[in-house]
Amino acid sequence: MQAFGPLEAGDPERVGPYRIVGRLGSGGMGRVYLARSPGGRATAVKVVHEELAEDPAFRARFGREVAAARRVTGPFTAPVVDADPEADLPWLATAHVPGVPLGTAVDTHGVWPERSLRALASGLAEALEAIHRVDVVHRDLKPSNVLLAPDGPRVIDFGISVAADDTKLTTTGAVVGSPGYLPPEQLVGREVGPAGDVFALGALLVYAATGTGAFGGGHAYGVNYRVVHEDPDLAGLPDGLAGVVARCLAKDPGQRPGVPELIEELGRWEGADGTRGTFTPDTWLPAPVAADITALRAAPMPEGTAPEPADADLPTVTLTPPTAVATARLGAPPAGRSFAARLRGLARRRRTAALAAAGTLVTLAVVAGLLLPRAFSGSSGGGGGTESTGSPTAAAKQLAVRELWSREQEFTGRPVVADGKVVVEGEDGAVQALDATDGDALWTYDELGGADLVGVSDGLVVAYGRDSGAVHAVDLDGGRRAWSVGAGAHTAPGTKFNLYLRVVVAGGTVYVNTMYDLPEDDERYGTYAVSALDASTGRLKWTRPVEYGLSEALAVVDGVVYGGMWGKNGTYLYALDADSGDQLWRYRTGEEIGGDVTAIEVSGDTVYAGDSRGVLHAVDARRGTRRWSHQPDVPSVEWFPSLMVTDGVVLGSTGINDTGYVHAVAAGSGKPLWTEHVLGEPVLHAMSDGSALYSSETGTLYARELRTGRPPAQTRLSTGDPTAAVDGDRVYFDGGDGRLHAGRVSLTGT
Repeated sequence: MQAFGPLEAGDPERVGPYRIVGRLGSGGMGRVYLARSPGGRATAVKVVHEELAEDPAFRARFGREVAAARRVTGPFTAPVVDADPEADLPWLATAHVPGVPLGTAVDTHGVWPERSLRALASGLAEALEAIHRVDVVHRDLKPSNVLLAPDGPRVIDFGISVAADDTKLTTTGAVVGSPGYLPPEQLVGREVGPAGDVFALGALLVYAATGTGAFGGGHAYGVNYRVVHEDPDLAGLPDGLAGVVARCLAKDPGQRPGVPELIEELGRWEGADGTRGTFTPDTWLPAPVAADITALRAAPMPEGTAPEPADADLPTVTLTPPTAVATARLGAPPAGRSFAARLRGLARRRRTAALAAAGTLVTLAVVAGLLLPRAFSGSSGGGGGTESTGSPTAAAKQLAVRELWSREQEFTGRPVVADGKVVVEGEDGAVQALDATDGDALWTYDELGGADLVGVSDGLVVAYGRDSGAVHAVDLDGGRRAWSVGAGAHTAPGTKFNLYLRVVVAGGTVYVNTMYDLPEDDERYGTYAVSALDASTGRLKWTRPVEYGLSEALAVVDGVVYGGMWGKNGTYLYALDADSGDQLWRYRTGEEIGGDVTAIEVSGDTVYAGDSRGVLHAVDARRGTRRWSHQPDVPSVEWFPSLMVTDGVVLGSTGINDTGYVHAVAAGSGKPLWTEHVLGEPVLHAMSDGSALYSSETGTLYARELRTGRPPAQTRLSTGDPTAAVDGDRVYFDGGDGRLHAGRVSLTGT
């Protein structure tokens, strides 16, 4: 299966900075090409048709709509990463999603089961939430504009359909949109808002469930007449979905459910393996569709499309795509169900712990699969990176690991290593501790009924219950409860605990970023607060309600709480007194909602904060004033947790969809030092002895000289995310075989 077609006579060789390598399709607004960015990133470039390009009104509106669409962020959209409304033929570029269109999947393999329908609906609702949040209305949501990927659906083409309205296409009789998915209000010439996209979502679900349109087929005039005057045909819909779909297809836009209501109602789906809301090929897609997508993503790019390095000093690594796609939570153990997945569509739980041992070279390497050889080594530069010469630190290096033990152990998230023990969050919801020397089980704590592991602090393992919100501390040595704090202590009257965005324990105090549910008749979707509770007594020390929203980022350093929030006037990094909750300062990171803080690191008298617009901020920790800001010149959406600061360098990572970047920035000035492109989302592991270590979820580990980015040393990891943790010269990781592996690692020069 191919995701692209060959170029035809007259197709451009380049559009802006993008090298055209294949055709992805065409439609009423323009032609879509598969392209490579200067750094080698696969990109979908849409070039507007000539007749639209000749219309000044279209150009003006296109520019406005693209500007709005570029603010759309979320895991279920293909974001706009570049555009030129002023070009002879206006164009826009989006992240390329190698997926199967929904229409193709249904036509080829038939209708979908209820489980897959619910997952599809949940993902599409979150995509609409991300689009509507920046005042964009799609207006052309249809099967061909929904791409199916292993980790969920993607909505495309939300940056052009509105701009085409009121242009030559509409004045010459063409309809902007697709019969059967256009809402009644659009067909009778009334204003179309977000409720129009909800109508289209309902029609999509009918199509996926039955293989036919909710209002039949045939000539467009007949379909449009039935949309306006007749009830939809819902025969064949599963009983569990018929009610919500009927409400989505109501003639009156005011009677349709809002997108937040849909997220609440549809977000409770369970996969084939019983997990809730986890998008992997095996959990959400019909099996034949999953097989098609796997084959498509393994298809090679067109001949002669090797990426061109953007800068000889910034090597680009090109890897062979993995034969299997795995999704896993990245970084240190997550603090609960993703707020982004629930509200903001930023379903990325990536937390990494800065792991270094004094006087010890911390290195990491893991092998693919089962680590069959007892010793393994990987050569440097094997993945297409470049290697520098001319300095002692530029010598080629190798990563190696020698397996010490392995144990059959199903776990989620990243292990935590402390005091000779490896603590994991079991798939059964219990917290378990293993002996780091031999892997023997030491204890199991299962009193939370589904735990989210926070970390280890002062000899205590901290975790909380996903449903109850109770935070427990467990003695690391014996597995006995030391204290517990209930969610009721910080839940205001008239609200109900929903989820933690982040939990931090410092100095005997539990700090929580929390979302709460409101009564059903409340017009607001939810309310939020950052709170502090005494760990020994469970008493609420203070709480600060937030009217609009809190981000997941939260850090407590030297008696100050740092976090992210947004209000109607913008997004902010804030500082609170850790003892009283009094605000010390608030720094505006963006003038519009949609760029919340995603990563925080404090070093000395500076707070470094990355946001979901891709901007890294350096702020004076005492006064809350700007030191500098930096936005890398790459098409990334957000900075991932966590940032690391050492030896005058800020190391962090950004990414979008299946593409990631690692960045090194001078801590004092914000000057970029180097950027590295990787396939998959990068995870930082450690910095030590002048080296930066990071891995990709697609299965490769990298080592770079911290200040120059050279030399490249890399080795293949397991076929999926190893969720590795490093402690001194030991690494503990998921080998992709249902086992927890332990190995001794080294980084050696040659």
